[in-house]
Amino acid sequence: MNEKDFIEEYKARFRIFNSSEDGDIGKQLNDSYKDIKSLIGNFDPTEYSKGKELVYERTRYLRNESLEYFYGNFQTMIMDASVDLVGDTKNAN
Repeated sequence: MNEKDFIEEYKARFRIFNSSEDGDIGKQLNDSYKDIKSLIGNFDPTEYSKGKELVYERTRYLRNESLEYFYGNFQTMIMDASVDLVGDTKNAN
């Protein structure tokens, strides 16, 4: 899935029908991916749906100027995802 596909999927999910903000959404998704990756570890959003979910939700909070609430509201999911990815790393070795 390329960046444009992620933007389109995000827009469909949150019912955004115009393309005037595609550049901003792409940057916000990228920033969110980097932030979530720093919290839970490296992941491929096309393979790990929980990570992609966190990226989309963080972007939603960012776009609604509520980012300060994201971490508390998704703390359990962030912790679960980081445990999932540590488990995958151990199984890969």
